[in-house]
Amino acid sequence: MMDLWLAPWRASLSLTASTLEMMLTAQKSFASAQGMPDFQPMDEKKMREAFHTAADANLRRWGDTADALNSLPEWYRDLSRVPGGVMTDWFDKARRVMQD
Repeated sequence: MMDLWLAPWRASLSLTASTLEMMLTAQKSFASAQGMPDFQPMDEKKMREAFHTAADANLRRWGDTADALNSLPEWYRDLSRVPGGVMTDWFDKARRVMQD
């Protein structure tokens, strides 16, 4: 049960870490670009490194998301497995009872 309550906190912490990591990477690339008097566009090696850094951060965040989804209780996952009509029929019946 504790994992259910900690999942949103972990997700926001993960998002914050990802944002910070990307900002630091961008800041480093801007700092190196400003240090040169004549700005040169990124070469293939730097582009590849930037892409790999972003891809690694993205995979880590998807891993954190998968961990958060796996920590949800089984009854919560059961709700997503029922046919769509069951939930809408149940909601409609409950609403009609409240209106009468």
